[in-house]
Amino acid sequence: MAAETPGEPGWESLPDPQDVLFDSTDVEDFLAAVTREFMGEIDGDSRGISWAVTFFRPGSARTAAAGTPAARAADEEQCSFADGPVLEAVRTGDFVHLADVARDRRWPGYASAAADHGVRSLLSMPIAAAAAWSAALSLYASTPHAFTSEDIIRTRRYARQVARSLWMVVRVAERAEAGAQLAVAQSSMVLMDLAVSTLKSDYGLGHEAALQYLRTVARHTRQGLRETALNIVAASRPDPAGRGQENAPFRGLAGIETSSLSEGPYKTGSTA
Repeated sequence: MAAETPGEPGWESLPDPQDVLFDSTDVEDFLAAVTREFMGEIDGDSRGISWAVTFFRPGSARTAAAGTPAARAADEEQCSFADGPVLEAVRTGDFVHLADVARDRRWPGYASAAADHGVRSLLSMPIAAAAAWSAALSLYASTPHAFTSEDIIRTRRYARQVARSLWMVVRVAERAEAGAQLAVAQSSMVLMDLAVSTLKSDYGLGHEAALQYLRTVARHTRQGLRETALNIVAASRPDPAGRGQENAPFRGLAGIETSSLSEGPYKTGSTA
């Protein structure tokens, strides 16, 4: 079967494996569960510390999960800035610590906004980074100088553990997509062959003319090749003597000679 050309209707694409990571509530639930466990290790609740995990894609950022509404609001505020602690952490691959938000001068715009959300100190730690996505954890504290060197060491350890889990999710999604793509391709080729065989048997078209007709209908109806092939197969009837009588969507083809279709305004596509 010929490869699809630019602008020509093709088979429906499957979701990108990264979408499994960015759009899955299961992943968000996992992040919430493991981070709550981590917060218990550092006594976050009793120390006025909350958390948020941020996902980044080229040109966009999203708070994937958060421990409290206040932490989510502070993180979403941070995502709205062109630069800030969490972006710096992802960019450099190392933690960023604001011991006292009120005195930090690196990101004055965000520092002021964070203070409005009750944030007095902050720790951002990169979790994972790839060409198409990255993730980071931010800890928000209601008091200045809330984070110790031990907190930073534990947060780094947590980030490594979560990174391994997220990479596993992506790998599983990639393998699942590869299997699904193969299944779709195989079923699509079978459906295309059935549609071509239907056009040949019902209307006496040659193989090339049947392929060209299939592509032309798909292009003009904007249904895509798979949907068009499915409609042709579904509209077929076993009685060749009455062809064209009950195939309403393809009635106009009954009186078309194969040669005239091949010599028409559309060139026959390659089946190599």
